[in-house]
Amino acid sequence: MEWLWLILGVAGLGLLWLLIIGMEKLTERLKEHDEARRLTRQDIAARTAAAEEEFLEDQYAKASAKDYIENGDFTGKDDPRLKEAIETLSSEELVQSVTRRMFGNPEGTDGITATRSAFDQTPVRKRAVAKGDGVSPVKVRPTVKSTLSKSEQKMLKKIKQGD
Repeated sequence: MEWLWLILGVAGLGLLWLLIIGMEKLTERLKEHDEARRLTRQDIAARTAAAEEEFLEDQYAKASAKDYIENGDFTGKDDPRLKEAIETLSSEELVQSVTRRMFGNPEGTDGITATRSAFDQTPVRKRAVAKGDGVSPVKVRPTVKSTLSKSEQKMLKKIKQGD
């Protein structure tokens, strides 16, 4: 029986030793993965910074090209700066810049005001007299109905009340 306990003790120590070695290998593998993640993060951050810098340079070049097309003085068709500006901008941006140069900046709708309302019109009542073969002339009375629909009349009523 003592031999059995001795064999079980030695086997237990062997398993414990294998467990310790396995944990060390796992720890080393985790360290390698952490280092790879750190390097990947640094690479992504460097590429992102480079892409942002390139994007900002492109935006600056586009803004400069738009400004030159909108406000610059051209020396002719062979102007190298004009060609560079045209190549820099997309077709939509080029059309917008040329439109701004020709027609100026678009104005808002703030300056547009109405002096009269369409609802302020009063219907003109005319009286018509029709003659026929009969003995007495036929008189036509103006209709009392408004030319506006019911929903338009309700809207006009609300507007006049100030709701």
